Amino acid sequence: MTQLKKPDVGVNETSGLSNTTGGNNTRKTCELKHKNLRKSANNKCEESQKDLTCNGKFDRFAQLQCAGDVQPLPINWLWPNRIALGKLTMIAGDPGLGKSLLSIELAKHVTQGIRWPVDGTPCPVGDVILLSAEDDLADTIRPRLDAAGANPNKVYFLESIREIDQKSGELIKRSFSLKRDVSAIEKVLEQNSQIRLIVIDPISAYLAGTDSHNNADIRSLLSPLSDLANKNRVAIVAITHLNKGGSQGNAMYRAIGSLAFVAAARAVFIVTRDQDDPDRRLFLPIKNNLGPDRTGFAYRIIEADNGAAIIEWEDETITISADDALAVLSNEEKTERQDAVSFLKRELKTGSVDSKELYKNADACGIAKRTLHRAKSELGVEVYKKGYAGGWAWRLLQEDSSQDCQPCESPLATFDETKGESGFQDTNIANNAQGCHPEQTGESEDIPRKEVLI
Repeated sequence: MTQLKKPDVGVNETSGLSNTTGGNNTRKTCELKHKNLRKSANNKCEESQKDLTCNGKFDRFAQLQCAGDVQPLPINWLWPNRIALGKLTMIAGDPGLGKSLLSIELAKHVTQGIRWPVDGTPCPVGDVILLSAEDDLADTIRPRLDAAGANPNKVYFLESIREIDQKSGELIKRSFSLKRDVSAIEKVLEQNSQIRLIVIDPISAYLAGTDSHNNADIRSLLSPLSDLANKNRVAIVAITHLNKGGSQGNAMYRAIGSLAFVAAARAVFIVTRDQDDPDRRLFLPIKNNLGPDRTGFAYRIIEADNGAAIIEWEDETITISADDALAVLSNEEKTERQDAVSFLKRELKTGSVDSKELYKNADACGIAKRTLHRAKSELGVEVYKKGYAGGWAWRLLQEDSSQDCQPCESPLATFDETKGESGFQDTNIANNAQGCHPEQTGESEDIPRKEVLI
């Protein structure tokens, strides 16, 4: 045992510890039995930690772990590159857009082991726990599970917490609380190792009086939940609402309550309405700390045979950002987007076009690159690489004949008048200025469907 000398100032430079008592600032000398950190021949950290005492009383110390002793592990995915096992994920959106239906959709894929929509990535089969404070189990959740095709025998609904009242000694039941009852969920996970997904809808209903706008309180509340997910390798998806923030700015700040909600989650998605199609919903990433994918999905809410609402996914991913999707466009911006849509229809109606050529032609029409990308998402344009050493090109996945496209007006004329021979070579901009008339194609559906709002 080595006796530490009294420090000249408040903290001992050797031990990093100090203990000051009384108004006379008398410093006590703490005894530290050495904690030795050293490197062995195989580069692994070896730690010899002894007792830390201060005049016979336990004192505070910092516990360190050497990175060399940590076994690296891969990320395990529930939905590859989107929802990770062992992590907290959040879905935010306004009421009535189908956030709860998304939780039913997640339950369907997990309980049946069905590949995920659109990207077709594999989904591990397992059980699901649903915490729902807004929907009834019998008349809403169960019919939706049946309509979606989930296995109801693998879905468990958390009704309440049962406990012995300390005063009366009677068995009582109460609502689940994130502040008090995470350990109760852990006991369930210990008994059922097949659980892969826990959905909390909405998370604000289970805060038990915690100030949802206090960063420190929310971080303290969510930390045990994140630890629970990590320890049991289960994905936890928390659903929340959007605040009444402005139409411009970062979508990161639109989740209701403290920013700590978004900070604690490893991935956050937003559900919003397509401004150009009120019946179309957009499911877009706000942040994704673990996966490289930045694409989103689009879906509609339809009515199943049993009368319950279900989700119908579109076939392709979308690339519009959450910031752009939430921004309220002015009339001028809407006109610019419509011009960009018309431009893309003309340019791509005969086949794919190189990206560089397309950007040049769009610039000649006075169409900004950002507006062009918004129009790309709206039309369902695919951007692909032409061979291993080839460049990038754009092409229409399917022709949209809902309306005839209109030509660019003054931007084309201005370009032709001012650029002349120094302008673009071998392009068909002048011809395109006459407009385009794609062939009319009819739409058919094998099963009639009715769109509903919930």
